[in-house]
Amino acid sequence: MAMLGGWRLTRTGVLFVIGIVVLAGLVTGAVFLVKGRGEQVRRDEAVKVAEQNLREQSQGPIASDTDNDAAEQEAKAKAEADAKAAEEAKNAEIAAVDPNQLPQTGPADDFGRILVVTILATSVAFYVGSRRAAQQG
Repeated sequence: MAMLGGWRLTRTGVLFVIGIVVLAGLVTGAVFLVKGRGEQVRRDEAVKVAEQNLREQSQGPIASDTDNDAAEQEAKAKAEADAKAAEEAKNAEIAAVDPNQLPQTGPADDFGRILVVTILATSVAFYVGSRRAAQQG
């Protein structure tokens, strides 16, 4: 067993340090993965809304220059007004949603935090136990 700065370097201590480094890498990777997935879900939702708006706009009423009947003109005006009112209501609903808020992705985030804290606490407990055993033996 080597002495390092007044500390006795044991196999358990080396494994503990390696375990901490691996755990930190896993946590960092998981954070980036969850963040990227949230961004992707938000982009997908925005694309769906934009496609739906384009579809609705392309299916709008087509005006004709040959229609001279007053009743037909009035019916068309009413239909266009209804379409505009529906479009404004939909735009108001879309605007009410906060674009900076990420969608809910499930309880995996809380489970991951609990798992990380549990692993860290268990590792510290084993390390302290091994240090005590090394000092007594």
